[in-house]
Amino acid sequence: MKYHLFSPKGLLAALLFTSVFSLALKAQEGVYTVRIMSPVRVDSIPVELKRCPSKNISFLAEGINADGSAFDPGQVDFTWDLGYKGQIRTGNTVLFSYPEGGHYTLRLYVTGKSGKPSAKNIPVIEVYIGMRPSFSGTRSDQTSVCSGNEIGLTGFVTAVPWTKDSFQFENTHPQSDFTWDGIGIQSDRNGIARIKPPLNKGNLNYIFRVADNFGCFHDTTLTLYGVYASFKVDPKSGEAPLEVAMQIDSSDNGGAENSISYQYEFYENTDTSNLLTTTDVKYTLERPGEYTSRVVATYLQCRNVYTSENFIRVDSSLLEIPNVFTPNGDGLNDYFQVKALSLKLFSGKIINRWGKVVYEWTDPRILEKGWNGKLMNDGQDAPAGTYYYIISATGYDDKVYKGKINKGSTDEKMYYGFLTLLR
Repeated sequence: MKYHLFSPKGLLAALLFTSVFSLALKAQEGVYTVRIMSPVRVDSIPVELKRCPSKNISFLAEGINADGSAFDPGQVDFTWDLGYKGQIRTGNTVLFSYPEGGHYTLRLYVTGKSGKPSAKNIPVIEVYIGMRPSFSGTRSDQTSVCSGNEIGLTGFVTAVPWTKDSFQFENTHPQSDFTWDGIGIQSDRNGIARIKPPLNKGNLNYIFRVADNFGCFHDTTLTLYGVYASFKVDPKSGEAPLEVAMQIDSSDNGGAENSISYQYEFYENTDTSNLLTTTDVKYTLERPGEYTSRVVATYLQCRNVYTSENFIRVDSSLLEIPNVFTPNGDGLNDYFQVKALSLKLFSGKIINRWGKVVYEWTDPRILEKGWNGKLMNDGQDAPAGTYYYIISATGYDDKVYKGKINKGSTDEKMYYGFLTLLR
């Protein structure tokens, strides 16, 4: 047989551990009660709580030992059965929102950390959440926004009772709390509204809102269909004549979008009286300027005007003529070519010092249509030296590029000057 000897110091430590452990166990397993402090005070008799769907409720619990002292931190476990689809929370403070109307029984359980005992009471709250009513009677006396100058809206609700358990209840909805919200409302009282909506809109949403006896608000949206359309324009800039293409990117009239007709309109921002219109999806803007574009969508008597936020810019006419070029094949300045924008008429001639035409062209926008330094662009190289050009040009903005050919001449329809060919 073996004997184990304890030193006095070791024995004292063991006795102290046993004593402390016994006290802790006693504190955990003593007789105690629990109560819910908020949102209402509950000890043992169930109380009622009325709230609104999806609104947070803060629950706070407090525990009391048999001697009247408060629980020590970590002494017990608080477990909340919220009574909604198995939702459980722990802790002396929890936050929860009931997402739908009805009756729910909340219970608070408290047990010691060792698993026993439970509190001698289980606080209970019977939670009532406001029931959403039926809005089936809410209607308009017109089928669309543009079916009349004035439209009547009737708001009506039918209470939906809670019947899924023995705690049956039914909310009430005073007509004095019925309200409409939306564009063009002229009068609104007790769920009856008269509206005069704008006709150049598409879908318009009107919200009908009611309050119940729990102080909860419920609403539904009534959509009235008119006609709506928006579009895109491409390109948004370029030289004249600028062909733009229109594409409807959004349209609606309640489901019969194929029956909507479209007209596209353009006007120069400095001349709003001159309206350009087309039903084609392509249109050519000939005059330089900054244009506003819009689409007019029509369906029956409905009409919607959508104005694009982006302007279309058509370049002003431009003619710039160089005075030297070097046709040596290095890829730099190998052509005598003017810089031109938005020109509706153009013709040019290059003349040598003996008065012979060595090149002429009519398209200023293609580099290869300029003079490459050869006689008529396909003969032998023209010698280096000074040449004379005569150019006639008129812009789409009606600007005429001109200058006198000779002193004293009255012919100002030509633009002339000298250029140098270097090799």
